[in-house]
Amino acid sequence: MGLNGVVRCRCIQDGLAKPHPFPERLALDDTVDPFLTGDPTLDDLLVHDRWFDESCPHQGYIVQERLGNIRAIAHVRELLGSLESEPTPRFPILLGKVVYNGVHCGDHLSSDGSAELLKEVEQASRFRNHWDVSDSEFFAGLRRLCEASIATRNPIVF
Repeated sequence: MGLNGVVRCRCIQDGLAKPHPFPERLALDDTVDPFLTGDPTLDDLLVHDRWFDESCPHQGYIVQERLGNIRAIAHVRELLGSLESEPTPRFPILLGKVVYNGVHCGDHLSSDGSAELLKEVEQASRFRNHWDVSDSEFFAGLRRLCEASIATRNPIVF
């Protein structure tokens, strides 16, 4: 178990994906996840899933990152907590929306939120001398997610 993050590509949004088998029923949710409207059958869902896997060269994702296992995320949370300042918190998004739990899923952060998160990642980088290898990997992966989110204007999905 652990924490992963993804940013979807823009191929579906920009009309660059392969034609969908049920275009009139294709919709995107807040995380840009494609789904079928109406009451799809199991066969419809299987066809849709097969289409998504082959919809574009990115297979729907521009960046996919394994941020760490539950222990590594707990370590990052403790590290950031030790660097937190009062009365103005340094890492409200990192602590409140990213590492608050080492296995959360289904959460997402808008591209505007990703821009703010990137500022926190850059601020945390000032404390590199406190990092171990897993911390460096965590922050490098999170930076890639933020940059992809900002570039695509799509959310980071955890």
